[in-house]
Amino acid sequence: MTRLFREPLLHFVLIAAVIFAAYSWLSQSRDRDERTILVTENDLDRMAALFTSEAGALPSEQDLRAMISDHVEQQALAREARRLGLADGDTVVERRLAQKMTFMITDTEAVIDPEPGELEAWYAANQELFFEPRRFSFQHVFFSESGDPDIAEVQQSLIAQPDSWRSAGNPFMLQRAYSELPPREIARLFGTDFTTALITHSQTDEQWSAPVQSALGTHLIRVTAVREGGLPELEKIRDRVASRWRDEQSRLRARAAINDVVAKYEIEIEGNSAP
Repeated sequence: MTRLFREPLLHFVLIAAVIFAAYSWLSQSRDRDERTILVTENDLDRMAALFTSEAGALPSEQDLRAMISDHVEQQALAREARRLGLADGDTVVERRLAQKMTFMITDTEAVIDPEPGELEAWYAANQELFFEPRRFSFQHVFFSESGDPDIAEVQQSLIAQPDSWRSAGNPFMLQRAYSELPPREIARLFGTDFTTALITHSQTDEQWSAPVQSALGTHLIRVTAVREGGLPELEKIRDRVASRWRDEQSRLRARAAINDVVAKYEIEIEGNSAP
């Protein structure tokens, strides 16, 4: 009997039996886990919070049962789809998983504060992000037709009665006066020709302009104020600069983390022998 236990073949059979038993146990345990749909307290809290945000009230017991039923059904169908390989090669599923992974990486990046002098150096290197354009405040009188015979008469009345602009001309669907708009916003509202004419008129001593065409019609313009642009002092906008700096640092750290994930994989492109 002692000699039998010393046989290498017996050792091999016993080891194989142990490995097979362990594999069977692990497989059964994994199968049980895969067949178990666990609804956690966090799941219940999330369902209740979502219901409350949409309905404006806490869910009733019946509402909660319905949400749990929907959740279980979704989990069961999703697992069955994965078992059948329906998610393999699905671009939408892959993109969604990649997005979730990106969100997870981004959320785990801690908010950091700049070292002494770091914010000042970053501000100096990124001044274009904070340069403020000139801003114009102006009033205008609108005419829907460029050939309106009342335009000349209104021009004369505006000289004698400067405040008559409020009711002169035709009704206008937007505002008759604007405050501190940058050229880009003026162009968005009225078009580039109007913006160019307004800037040119702001450099003259005349109160009201000659008729100016826009994308909407014809206007008489009076520029009431011009606030020059420029680069603000850091101390006046430190909070805004710090916020932009943190956003950039978060993006850089997230990008580095994503690159680390990608670096774990070997990339092979069929038909391409280049490294």
